Amino acid sequence: MTPARVTHGPLAAAAAGGPPAPEASGMNWPAEETPDQRPDWREKFALGTDLALIGVVVTAASLPVLTLPAALAAGSTAVRHRYQLGKLPAFRPLLRQFRRGLLPGIPFVVVALLLLVDLIAVSRGWVPGGTPVLTGTAVVACWLAGLATLMLVAVGRDPGAPGRSALRWAWEQATSRPWSALAPALAGVLAFFLALSVPATIPLVIGFHLFAAHVISDRLAPAEV
Repeated sequence: MTPARVTHGPLAAAAAGGPPAPEASGMNWPAEETPDQRPDWREKFALGTDLALIGVVVTAASLPVLTLPAALAAGSTAVRHRYQLGKLPAFRPLLRQFRRGLLPGIPFVVVALLLLVDLIAVSRGWVPGGTPVLTGTAVVACWLAGLATLMLVAVGRDPGAPGRSALRWAWEQATSRPWSALAPALAGVLAFFLALSVPATIPLVIGFHLFAAHVISDRLAPAEV
């Protein structure tokens, strides 16, 4: 009885003198990475609601104007806590941080007001200089706004750190990585004009801008404070 002839498979390859063909089940296909689980619409809605709430509280605390830096610093801490842990922080630690930042924040308010007065005076022709001086002043103001935003991020990352440490870290990031200050500054300019166009959105703009500042800084300025 003539044995059946094998015409395919590893035995046929061996009979022909060649290497055995790999079995389909033994193929070493590259493993695909499992995609990260993304938050659904409920988590995104909860995040937007919390950021809006933070913006409302920061806006109310900033009404005396001189309290603006302290309110923004506490808001940055709240946004960072929500950003990392997925929930709002306790209110009392934020209140203590707000009280600690009242006096140190006054010089920043004075500098911001002086820059604003300077921009208004140059743009309306009250002082000589024209377009070149206006452009230079606007660039300096934008860069300082980015530096201040980095300081808020540093305070949000480590609320217990002294203000000098936050300022030193922000200065190092702004000088070594210019984009780390320029990107938050550009986002702040967009937020500023949006708030001017629709003043009712100011609380929302503040909360979402602080969130954007932390996200941008984590990508462009990841160094520890």
